[in-house]
Amino acid sequence: MKKIILCIISLVIAVSLTGCMGAGGTQLQGINTADGVGIDKIDASKYKNDLDGLEKYLTALRYLPKDSEPTEMMYNVIGAKDGDRYNFTVDNSTVFVELYEYDTDNLNEDANRVIREVKEKGEFKVLSDDDDAVFPAVLSSNGKYLLMYTDNSTNDSNEKRKKDFAQAVKNFYQ
Repeated sequence: MKKIILCIISLVIAVSLTGCMGAGGTQLQGINTADGVGIDKIDASKYKNDLDGLEKYLTALRYLPKDSEPTEMMYNVIGAKDGDRYNFTVDNSTVFVELYEYDTDNLNEDANRVIREVKEKGEFKVLSDDDDAVFPAVLSSNGKYLLMYTDNSTNDSNEKRKKDFAQAVKNFYQ
């Protein structure tokens, strides 16, 4: 019985963390893999060192759609302080971006585990040892921000955009 309840909870969390096509988030058009300003062109220090500042910075870089409203995530499940999900398209490919902020001075057991796993493996598990509940993620250099980026296209330009996006998050307030 305990395993069944744990599986159900893991499934609910997995859906909450990764989102479903058409559920939550706004489907936006108009972003192209050629878009992007380049992280050397925008001074990150002009933005607040919090999740809102990171999102504004990523929007200025044209990695997030302008005027989009994120969906607030169940961030406390992974020990985060705050978390948002964006759903948009890039070159006709669906993209889900999840950004989480941690209070690095006050990490609970869940936060410590998630951060440790992402540092060691580039992924983390949610409430279970089940391999289906593993989520690839990137941690910022200062350990304060976590990025989950899912793109259903693997073409070269989309892969480059994913790497550039991750680099921007890594470098934000290093």
